[in-house]
Order: sequence, then C-alpha cells, then structure tokens
Amino acid sequence: MNEKMTGLRGYVRRKREEDNSTPRVLQLRTRGTKVLFAIVFVIFILYSIALVYPFILLFVNALKGGLEYVNDLNGRSIMNLPDIPLWENFVAALKSMSAIDSSGRDIFMLEMFRNSLMYAIGRSCAACVASVLTAYVIAKYEFKGRGLLYGISVFTLTIPIVGNTGSMLKMLTETGLYNTPLYIIIASFGGFGFNFIVLNGFFKNISWSYAEAAMIDGAGHFSVFFRVMLPQALPTIITLIVVDFIAAWNDYTSVLLYLPDFPTLASGLYRIELNITRGGNYPIYFAGILLSLIPVLVLFACCSNVIMKNLSVGGLKG
Repeated sequence: MNEKMTGLRGYVRRKREEDNSTPRVLQLRTRGTKVLFAIVFVIFILYSIALVYPFILLFVNALKGGLEYVNDLNGRSIMNLPDIPLWENFVAALKSMSAIDSSGRDIFMLEMFRNSLMYAIGRSCAACVASVLTAYVIAKYEFKGRGLLYGISVFTLTIPIVGNTGSMLKMLTETGLYNTPLYIIIASFGGFGFNFIVLNGFFKNISWSYAEAAMIDGAGHFSVFFRVMLPQALPTIITLIVVDFIAAWNDYTSVLLYLPDFPTLASGLYRIELNITRGGNYPIYFAGILLSLIPVLVLFACCSNVIMKNLSVGGLKG
C-alpha cells in the first residue's frame, strides 16, 4: 500500500513539474518556427507602438499653451512635457471651439456631440434593421429574382463611394431631404451592403427545422422570425450595430456633403482644422480631438468581446 502511495505521489509531482515547465506546444516547435514567431511578435509590438504613439503625442501637446506648443514645434521637440499642464484646455475646447452653419450660427462641441449621437445611432440602427429584414427574406424564402437581388447587393459593394455622390446629392435636393435629419434614416435604410452579406450567410446556416417545429405548434411567419430566428442572430446584429456606430461616429464626408447645418464631432473638427491653420490654439484643438475619441473608445472597450469573439451558428442534435 505504501509503495502504491509513493508511486502516486511521484506521478503527481512529475505532472506538476511538467505543467510548470515550458508548454508542450512550444517544445514541439522547431527552431525555425520559434524564430518566425519571435519576428512576428516584434512586428506586432512595433505596430502597437505606432498606433499608441499618436495618442500620446496628442495628449502631451493638448496640455501645453499655444505659445509653448509653437516653440516646441519650431525647436523640433514636440514630445517635450508641458512646463505646467493646462487641464483647462479641455474645458476651453468644449466652450470655445465651434463650427459655423449656413446661417452664421456657431455650433459648439456639445451640440456637435448631440449631432454625432443622433447620426451614429440613427444610421447604425436603420442600416441593421433593414439588412436583417432583407437578409432573412432572401436567405429563407424562394422567389423569382432572389439570386438577382443577391448579385446586385454584391455588385454595389464594388462601386466606389464617389461614384454615387452626384446622383445622391441630386436625389436628396429634389426630394427635400438635403440638410434634414430625416436623411439619416432614409439613406441608411437600404437593406444591402456589408451587413446584408453577413446576415444573409448567418440566416442561411440556421436550419429551417426550427421554423417547421414552431409552425407545427401554430406559429406564423412573423412569430418564427421574431421568436425563433431573430434571437439566434442577436449577437451578430449587436456586433454589426457597434461596428456601424463607430464607423458613423468617425464619418465626416457624408455629413459635410448632405448635412452641412448639422455638424458632428468628426465633420465639425474637420472644419475647425481648416480654419485653425490661419491662426489658432492648437493645444485646445488637440484637446477637442481627444474628447471626441472618448465615446468610441469606451464603446469598443465595453463591446470588444462581442466584436472579437467567434460567433457560433445554432444547430440541431441528431
């Protein structure tokens, strides 16, 4: 009995030593593979530094005074820490930075923030709702022209955005939607595009047996969609809404062209940047840029797991 216990203790001790040593996966790698992984690791470290460096540069210079920034810029020492951090630059950015609409009215950053929320929420929600409806119908129902519609949706993805700018501007002007908030909903409620491709593939991979089982219990097509199919697609839909929200928040060209009197943070800061070159306080402008980044950074930090993780498609057990 004692010999068995001694042998068992020895086995447990050896297993612990193996677990604390180099993982077996690394042990099986060849020398060339380890060198390749080391090179890739260094490349990603450098890439990460290249992404973080502009934010550090912005933050450091946002705390300087206007004259101090100009002196550091001329002395090529732009990464110098500020003599006295001016945290009030962030308050000044909210109160003093403004874009001018067509009537000559100043639109300050808080109003731009409201416009950004209105634009990003309206565009992302409208685009996803339309794409969900269109993708589900084309994926699950047989009708004439089904393949043609799918082909058109793929083809539209290949058209450069500048290709439809003139026609879009003319259509909005003639329909009275130009420079009105209603443009956000109408222009986004197309039903096709990247969201459609993703959701169409998702619905195609969901077995129709779910719907048949629900219909046996008396459910109609609307009940099948809202109670059976839609809940399974919610993770994908949430991911697409978050990605669309971030893209809409950073979009400034569409707002400049079609909503000139409703500047968002992205388009407003772009307009301010065009005027600030004639003489202005760059540190306050940098503070405004950092403030505009906070919402999307918080959103991505909260939803990064939803965005990055692999989404699994439901299935039936045989």
